Amino acid sequence: MDRSIEASKWIERAYHLDPTNPVAIIAKGSQLLAMNDFAGVVGLVNQSECLGVSDFRFLAWRRDIALFLYRSDFWEYAARWLQAAAELEPWDKPLLDAAKRTSLPEYYSPTIHDFTTGKVLERYAAREGDTYIYVIEIVGTCNLRCPTCPVGNSPREGRAVGMIKPDVFRKIVDKIKRESPVASPQINLFNWGEPLLHPALPSFIRVLQDAGFRSHLSSNLNIKRGLEEVIQACPDDFKISLSGFTPETYSRFHAQGDLDLVKKNMRRLSELRNLHQSSTNIWVGHHVYKSNRHEVDEVRKFCDELGFAYYPVEAFYMPLERILELLQGESSPVDKGIISELLTDPVERAQRSSQTRRGRFDCELRFNQTAINHDGSVALCCTVYDAENMLGVNFLDASFDQLETLKYKHDCCQKCFANSLQYSPHELNIEPHTKV
Repeated sequence: MDRSIEASKWIERAYHLDPTNPVAIIAKGSQLLAMNDFAGVVGLVNQSECLGVSDFRFLAWRRDIALFLYRSDFWEYAARWLQAAAELEPWDKPLLDAAKRTSLPEYYSPTIHDFTTGKVLERYAAREGDTYIYVIEIVGTCNLRCPTCPVGNSPREGRAVGMIKPDVFRKIVDKIKRESPVASPQINLFNWGEPLLHPALPSFIRVLQDAGFRSHLSSNLNIKRGLEEVIQACPDDFKISLSGFTPETYSRFHAQGDLDLVKKNMRRLSELRNLHQSSTNIWVGHHVYKSNRHEVDEVRKFCDELGFAYYPVEAFYMPLERILELLQGESSPVDKGIISELLTDPVERAQRSSQTRRGRFDCELRFNQTAINHDGSVALCCTVYDAENMLGVNFLDASFDQLETLKYKHDCCQKCFANSLQYSPHELNIEPHTKV
């Protein structure tokens, strides 16, 4: 007989005889983890708590399980246990950080009524940032035409092109300071556009610093001026968007881009950060496709040499409207076959998501972000592009509560949820022993 099968039977028998025995609980839980049965593990811990198990061995194991769930992105199932463990071990910084990161912020209610579906949805600790996020599109266009980005694959009818005016930017920041749900929100100075095209970018960064806000940039680095001034202004985060490390792969995905210029600017950025002793966190978001995944190690090595953090990210297709079209059997005539280059087909991704996103959780792009276009108009969220998915109001003319109401009544959200495209955590199929 297979010894693993025999051991499994003995463990199951021991647990059945005494489900409060911490040794039996831990053994059974370890088996479930070996099978990647996260739901089974959470159900086991819930059941043990209901039975009043409080042995120190169980508590120590529950802590380890909570950290494992946290690192596996099942925060909502680990949060309560992380809090309990942190109270017992306040000297453990990684544990404290995990407990803090998974805590539900006080600035929004734990549930919300969704007008489009009639459901009450749960909220959670947002993944995109540890504070409220305002997306301010300071440049309403881009110098490239990437096929996975709406600037490259979407019609521009009804879409204003331009740059935000400095006085409008200051008014927006002043309004954010008055009504932001948090004292120190994160400000992303980009969405679909290239922020380094704006000549006033360094002054915008300083305006945010004076307001006590955190500034974040994302750039394709296909620019020939302004790098030093930006680094001297010292934004908090500077992401470099990169999709290839040879002219062939790069030009395919960052259409109209110049890889040699990007590499030159990356080296220059590293030098400037050292020269000005800037605290800016610079990192590379490497968009990984089928035909460039062999370059991952080479790009990582280059980042290490420059002192940049490196994050390979599976490339995905945007905006939301084009994904919905794909799900309906349509495709953009200008994407030039880019879908076949993706590691995961968007339709297959949506089908998989439908199995783990069942509509229990709200979308954090609604409850934890506000997306503002360069002309002051407000988008439903940062994933939409077409004119029909703007909220129809100017940020300066609508209150925070008014904007929230418009978001939760927008028809596009219903389509998004119906296709499991919402930005929300994956769910586990847990037996209702006790609430998580």
